[in-house]
Amino acid sequence: MSIQKVSVIIPCYKAAATLRRTVASVLDGAPADVEILLVDDGSPDNTGAVCEELAELHSQVTALHRPNGGAGAARNTGLDAATGDWVLFSDSDDELLPGLWSALAALDTDADMILFGVSRESSGAVAPTDYLAEGCYKNLQALGDALFPLLFDSGLLASPCTKLFRRRTLSTLRFEERLAINEDVLFNLQFLQISPAIYCLHGVYYKEYNARIGSLSRRLRGDLLDAERITRPALSTLLEANGIDPAPYLRTSRLRACLNQYGLLTGCKGDLSYTERRTLFAEILADPDARAALRTQLQNDPNRLLAVPYRLGVACNLPGLLAGYTLFKQRFL
Repeated sequence: MSIQKVSVIIPCYKAAATLRRTVASVLDGAPADVEILLVDDGSPDNTGAVCEELAELHSQVTALHRPNGGAGAARNTGLDAATGDWVLFSDSDDELLPGLWSALAALDTDADMILFGVSRESSGAVAPTDYLAEGCYKNLQALGDALFPLLFDSGLLASPCTKLFRRRTLSTLRFEERLAINEDVLFNLQFLQISPAIYCLHGVYYKEYNARIGSLSRRLRGDLLDAERITRPALSTLLEANGIDPAPYLRTSRLRACLNQYGLLTGCKGDLSYTERRTLFAEILADPDARAALRTQLQNDPNRLLAVPYRLGVACNLPGLLAGYTLFKQRFL
């Protein structure tokens, strides 16, 4: 089936400085029937006014406004209003790259998800066809060895923004609004449970500006382990339904969450208490894969003197030492 009308949903929060650029990138070369839904998520700046301005300038643009509820809630508002045959998500400070609309116009597929590549400001470009040939894959098992990097290394199956979803297949599926992180991963996993066929499109058509202030890599948060725990049943169910042993994927999912949480705890300043930090360090050290990976990582740490308490805390399973030293280092070093 050829690609028909596309609804582009853009959640907008404190996006006044970048939203015009984002919308311009979507409109560049777009078919006349493209629908752009700008969802102002209760932004405290003039983002809502920019949404209205763009809606007045372009007939394809609709401005929606809602109380602040997070990106997942804003995307759900967009889904409720969408009328296209396909749905494409974009963040309000990212861009679509030239060539996507012409590639879609030439595409004919029965798959309900179309996956394409992304260029990240911090790490360069990656595409699904870096791992396998362009074409339609009827289920996850058909992806073969490419499934692992698509899930974990590239993030292409984790983000909601590097793909199109057939809207009729989405039906009533919505983002879990109670999650502040991983709601996009859960959404993708649940969609693939409904329909596991994926068309892997050659080309990099999305630009991600992921070095923004407040991003995962710069802001201390303590919910990564809980978020992974919530998403892992959906991952397990999806893999089992596709005839794939979930054990190595679940182990990697937990390891990545542990290492990312450790990195935030030790590398970012924030207001987590000693007790909160100690609890998180204890949970990380309880994972044998994470503890082994951290021991190796710390043995190769170039800041050998500063890393001594961390090496001791990991080697001797002392979460209190890790929590106390982290607070001390952030305050005095």
